Amino acid sequence: MSHPPAKKIVSKKHKARLQQEQQKRKTVIIISGIIFALILVVLLYGILDETFLKMRKPVAKVGDVTIKSEEFIKTVKLERQQMNGQAFQYESYKQFFAFDEQNTAYFDSLIQQIQSQMAIPESVGASVLDKMIDQKVISFYAEENNIEATDQEIQEAIQRDFAYFPNGTPTPGATASPFATSTLNPTQYALVTATPTLEPTEELTESEEAVVETEVVVDELAATATPLPSPTEYTESLYQENYQAFIKNFSNIGLSESDVLELYRIQILSQKVFEKIVVDVPSEEEQLWARHILVATLEEAKNVLQRIEDGEDWTLLAAELSTDTSNKDLGGDLNWFGLNKMVSEFETAAFALNIGEISEPIETQFGFHIIQLLGRETRPIESAQLDQNKQTVFNEWLTAEKEKYTIEKYEDIWTSIVPDTPAFGEQ
Repeated sequence: MSHPPAKKIVSKKHKARLQQEQQKRKTVIIISGIIFALILVVLLYGILDETFLKMRKPVAKVGDVTIKSEEFIKTVKLERQQMNGQAFQYESYKQFFAFDEQNTAYFDSLIQQIQSQMAIPESVGASVLDKMIDQKVISFYAEENNIEATDQEIQEAIQRDFAYFPNGTPTPGATASPFATSTLNPTQYALVTATPTLEPTEELTESEEAVVETEVVVDELAATATPLPSPTEYTESLYQENYQAFIKNFSNIGLSESDVLELYRIQILSQKVFEKIVVDVPSEEEQLWARHILVATLEEAKNVLQRIEDGEDWTLLAAELSTDTSNKDLGGDLNWFGLNKMVSEFETAAFALNIGEISEPIETQFGFHIIQLLGRETRPIESAQLDQNKQTVFNEWLTAEKEKYTIEKYEDIWTSIVPDTPAFGEQ
């Protein structure tokens, strides 16, 4: 018969050592758990920082309003896509003008310029950020002055870009009336030779009239025999199809339909503010009509002046002596010009003259001028110059408007997230 095992007697000292070991194991487990939790938090934060938080970080601040990373990244991608579109357009122009080496080289240089810009993402990003800051300032002004872009205006702008007019094609606006040629007064007639009138058109003979009539009849028959094809109707469904393709194209770079609508809203607001700021830019200005003879030295200029005073013909002297090859054979005629079109010394002297008066020799960087004023009128500013004047006024206003706000750019943030896509050539 077996006996049960004897009970092991645990001493107090051994029991205390066991409790210490259990406490150590528990501490190790707790510390390990804390370390694991910290690692997990760091990993989760890193993931969030690269996704959600990254998109929420501000890249700039205008007054109390921030420009967030998400908005910045989308706008840079849009800018790069538009730059690609411009490069593709230049490429198509190059193919069209392939027969002309000069044109081909010109378009190649434009394409290479775009490629060079896109190769430096920070350069594109800096330009985009400046534009976004400008847009914020413009939107502040619009809000202060109750300037809005309605949903209807946005839809009409989109439809206009797609040449879709559900209420009928709009009637073209009246074009500006051409400025009438000035009527020369007696003083001006004495200074310049009047433009010769055209010879009267010879009357057609009976045989020529018969030929013309026959050609008209033939043309009319040809027109009726072969009717032109009717254009395809631009329906609402076709417009919607094109619009959805348009939105899908933007989705490739992360822009949603709401983003596109916001771009249109900003564009309309900017245009309204622009028109308000430049409304008082004059469309007319005082202009001069002058002619000159340009020579290299003061002695030559004095000689020209003496020969004019002796009665020699201005036109012949200009053809003989003037070094301005652009107009010497036209009597030195500079046509009409306004302020800031000529170098300052020339402009000051010309505006000080009366009609018919001849200046003393005027020195500029080009040489010595003898100037004669032929006319002085208030005339319309050419459209290209008027657009430039308006843009100058608007830029000056915007510069002053931005000084009202504290503007901060967070270089360390935006330079680290500026996208380099779409890449050059990717459409």
